[in-house]
Amino acid sequence: MSGMKSIKKGGLNRRVSLGLAGAKGGLGLLQAKVSGIFLPQEQKKAHAEEALEREALKFVAHLGELKGAYVKIGQMLALYGEHILPKQVTDALHTLESSTLPLDWEVIEPAIEDELGPDATKLLAIERKAMAAASLSQVHCGSIGNEAICFKIQYPGITDAIEDDFKNVIQMLSFAKWIKSGRQMEQLTKDLKEYLLKEVRYSYELMIAEEVSSLIDDNRYKVPKYFPEYSSDKILTMEYVNGFDVMDQEVQQLSQRRRNRLAEAMLELFFKEAFEWNLMQTDPNFGNYRVLIDQSGNEQDRLVLLDFGAVHELTPAFSRSLKKTILAAQDQNEASVIEGLIKLNCLSENSSKLVQESFSRFCIYILEPFRKSFEDVPKYALANEVYDWKHSRLLKRAGKLGSQQALLKGFQIPPPEFMLMVRKLTGVFTFVAALGARTRSYPVLAKYQAD
Repeated sequence: MSGMKSIKKGGLNRRVSLGLAGAKGGLGLLQAKVSGIFLPQEQKKAHAEEALEREALKFVAHLGELKGAYVKIGQMLALYGEHILPKQVTDALHTLESSTLPLDWEVIEPAIEDELGPDATKLLAIERKAMAAASLSQVHCGSIGNEAICFKIQYPGITDAIEDDFKNVIQMLSFAKWIKSGRQMEQLTKDLKEYLLKEVRYSYELMIAEEVSSLIDDNRYKVPKYFPEYSSDKILTMEYVNGFDVMDQEVQQLSQRRRNRLAEAMLELFFKEAFEWNLMQTDPNFGNYRVLIDQSGNEQDRLVLLDFGAVHELTPAFSRSLKKTILAAQDQNEASVIEGLIKLNCLSENSSKLVQESFSRFCIYILEPFRKSFEDVPKYALANEVYDWKHSRLLKRAGKLGSQQALLKGFQIPPPEFMLMVRKLTGVFTFVAALGARTRSYPVLAKYQAD
């Protein structure tokens, strides 16, 4: 498969290209509105929604063609923009794929030499063919002596384009009248831009990876060894770990007991990050975790933790309030959940009673697997209060409930820090369900109740 010569960078061409996409989107919606004038009233809404879905998919396809930071920005808006963008737009943004064709070696080699020196590619025996490619970087294998290593190499010019690319996307969404400018939108854009700029600074990722490695004292987890001397702000060099994706047949065919153990490790890792370390990996897609299968017969399989660029540092105050809210939700204590949500700035003292109760009940609902008793959810409980993660369809049920809450008058958009946590929890629950886990998860949180 041949690679690409370059990724279009920020500047006039990208602005014009995206601006035209916005103009076409707005024009398409206007044409749809005109064509629907003579439709019966009951058909007008469906006609307008179909037009919006069609134009949103066209725009997202254009983002995908431009690649680079635009894809990452679109993916971030898919998550954080669900309260300020039409549903059809966020649904379309969720279809953006991170994977892409890698850049040709002729483009990547000079970038490596600029960062690590002219002899780096020979010294480190870097393979010319990329092992994988995503929206912001690609990965190559190599070696140091007899040790297998891999390199995450950032695409040239990506960092410089982020500021312009963010501005272009927001302007396009405004031009198509899919969002309204305002203080909330400005703050969201500012926060997301800061997160992305941090993610493309690989020296930060290296620092966080080493910190997490020092915090782990549990053999169920493995952080690859990193090589600071062969890393920079735009290149990250680490040990190559040949683990399996959670969906690979080798993992899916493990015994129920072994898959349960991996699921419990993933759940416990989330609460360690949120309650103990104040460091949360907020990009929990399957590619950021591998499973090392124990071949010794001891069944001590391990989770390999990859990609620390999206780790967010939680403030102690946020972590304390989050802990209180989650533990209150586990206890189904609605009043304490509301109190915690107010401290997390997800609710205000002035929020209506209906909004407060609806949000708190949603939090209690999502923590269903951690209940001490499943008397009211027998459909998903097995013997001895064991929860069937795969067949519970918890996230699908919770998604419908959450959409209803967002429609309530007076509902306020949660802060980005809270949305990051929701993103992580969703990924963790998806991972556990993919393992087909059947666990009694109450004890995972019960130890924090004791604290």
